[in-house]
Amino acid sequence: MKKLFLILQILLFATVCNVFAHPAKSRVKEISQAEIGKVLPAWSEGCFDIHFINSARGECCFYILPDGTTLLVDAGEVVGGPIEVEQRPNANTRPYITYANYIKHFLPSGQKRVDYCVATHFHTDHIGSVDASTESSRVGYRKSGLLALYDEVPYGHIFDSAYPDYESYEISGQLAGDWSKFVRWGAKHKKFKVEQFVPGEEQITMLKNADKYKNFSILNICAKGRVWGVDSEGNTRAIGKVPATLANSASCGFHLRYGAFDYIACGDLVSSAQNRVAYYFRDFISRGKLDAFKCHHHLAGNAWGVKMQEVNFEPRVVLDHCFTNNKPNVEKLIHVLPVVEGFFATNLHPDIIASPIVKEHKLMDRITDYNGHIVLRMAPGGGSFYVYMLDDGDFGYRVKSIHGPYLSK
Repeated sequence: MKKLFLILQILLFATVCNVFAHPAKSRVKEISQAEIGKVLPAWSEGCFDIHFINSARGECCFYILPDGTTLLVDAGEVVGGPIEVEQRPNANTRPYITYANYIKHFLPSGQKRVDYCVATHFHTDHIGSVDASTESSRVGYRKSGLLALYDEVPYGHIFDSAYPDYESYEISGQLAGDWSKFVRWGAKHKKFKVEQFVPGEEQITMLKNADKYKNFSILNICAKGRVWGVDSEGNTRAIGKVPATLANSASCGFHLRYGAFDYIACGDLVSSAQNRVAYYFRDFISRGKLDAFKCHHHLAGNAWGVKMQEVNFEPRVVLDHCFTNNKPNVEKLIHVLPVVEGFFATNLHPDIIASPIVKEHKLMDRITDYNGHIVLRMAPGGGSFYVYMLDDGDFGYRVKSIHGPYLSK
C-alpha cells in the first residue's frame, strides 16, 4: 500500500510539474476531433462556435453559444448584379437556401429555429436584394436574404438599429422598406419578438443554461451611429447623424467574451464610428488581448482606419467575409497581415491574388487560408480554439484544413 501511495505521489508531482513547465497545455481542452476530408463534428455543450457561411453573394454569420443558444447575424443575398467570384455551392442555389441548409445541419440536436437574429444594417449583402424573379410574401414584403431565410429557419427574437421608428431613422438598402414591413408583421402577429439593438446593454443572453456559463457574455458596443463607453464615465456618445449613404457606420456591433477569449464583430462599420470602436478597444481590451476579430466592411479601403492603427489594434485571428475584387483591400493587407497570427477569408477574388502589390509583398504567404466556410470552435471554458475551413462546393461540410490550437490571451 505504501508503495502504491508513493507511485501515486510521483505521478501527481510529475503532472503538476508538466503543467507549470508547459502552462499552455493546461489551457487546451478537448474538442471533438475533426479530420481533413471528413464532415466537421457537431457542436457539443460547453463549446462556442462561430460559423462564417459562404455563398459568395453576401455575409452570414451563425453562432452557437456554450449552452446551445443560437444567434444569426445577417444573411445577405446580392441577386441580379455582376458576378464577382463564383457563387457557392453553385449558381442555381439561392443564397438563402445555402444558409438554411448549413444552419439546419449545424443546429444543436432537437432545435428547429434560431433563437436570436441581428440585422447589422440594411444593405443588400447583409439582408438581401431583389430582381424580376423575386417572390413576395402574402403580406407584401419581398422574399430574399434574411426575409426569405425566415421561412426555412424561423427566428425567435430579432434586433436591428431602427425598430420601431423606421420613418424617422434614415435607412438605405433595396429591401429596407420590405424589412420594416416584415418585422412589423412578425411583431404584430407574435411570430417573434423585436427590439432595437442598444449599445451598452447585454440583450443577447443564453436561454438554455445560463447559470452554468457565467463567464460568457455579449455586450452591445455600437448601433445607429453610437458607440458605448468612449468617455471616462462610460457614457454613450452620438457620432452625429448618419446619412443613408453612410449606413455602414450605423452598423450594430458587439463584444463577446468567453473566459479569457475576446471577440468583436461590428458589421460594416467605417468612418467615425469605426474610430470610436478603436477607442473602445483601447479602454476595455488591453493591447494584444483581442483573440478574434471579424473585419469591418469586408476589410475595404475604408476599414481598419488610422485610429485603429494608433491604438495598436492587433487581434490574434482575423476572419473576413469577402466576395468582390476590391475586398479585402490589398493596401490594408500590407498593414494587417504582419500584426496577426491568422487571417482567414471566405473568398479571395483572382484579381486580388494576381495583384502586383500582393506579389511584391508576398502577401499570399501570410494569408492562412481562404475560399470556404470558416468555423472558429472554442473549447469549453474559453481557453483555446481551432479554426477550420470547410468545403463550400456542396452541402457535405467536409473539413479542408485545420488551424490551431490558438490559446486565448
